Amino acid sequence: MSLLLAALCTAQKLEPYRVQINDVLEFLFFKNTELNQTQTVGPDGMVSLQLIGSVQVVGRTVEDITGEVTKRYAKELVQPQVTVAVKEFSGLKVYVGGEVNQPGMQVYRGGLTALQAVVAAGGFKTTASLSSVVLIHKGPQGEPVAALVDLSRVLKHAEVERDVALAPADIVFVPRSGIANVNLFVEQYFKNNLPIPIFLGFNVPTSK
Repeated sequence: MSLLLAALCTAQKLEPYRVQINDVLEFLFFKNTELNQTQTVGPDGMVSLQLIGSVQVVGRTVEDITGEVTKRYAKELVQPQVTVAVKEFSGLKVYVGGEVNQPGMQVYRGGLTALQAVVAAGGFKTTASLSSVVLIHKGPQGEPVAALVDLSRVLKHAEVERDVALAPADIVFVPRSGIANVNLFVEQYFKNNLPIPIFLGFNVPTSK
């Protein structure tokens, strides 16, 4: 794994997904399966669970929600074991651009990879450089963090471990030729694609 890709993965771990309105959450109980339930997050940011009532979930991580739900169910059950997961994401997007047949926004789902997003965008053009795909992720302050991903190894040699899982608002850009300086590329990319930071919420400093 390259140093850039390692840095990207670290950024993803530092910034876990936070639940949004209209996300669908799944609550599974190891010993009390009769309490298993699926809830859609309402406009007020709440879900209503059996026995414990309303829980505020918007803006919180799954780990945080799991902790509160487990604590509250401990007043009703003996040693509850609860698993919380996001079953469906509410209109979250990633963007795929460059040398693909249908560039544009793609619906995000859990487990979506860079290669799957490219396939959803109509696949690679014959002019695409598969070995220098640029993945741009949102850092801790919303700043773009970039890495080069070699998808040619995934396709030609079935090295699936080289594919990369995406996060909501990620950008996958397939260039026409190799990228020598990924940081310079990202700076120029955002200057030339101004709507993208607005749609996906990137914090890109404007040069004076």
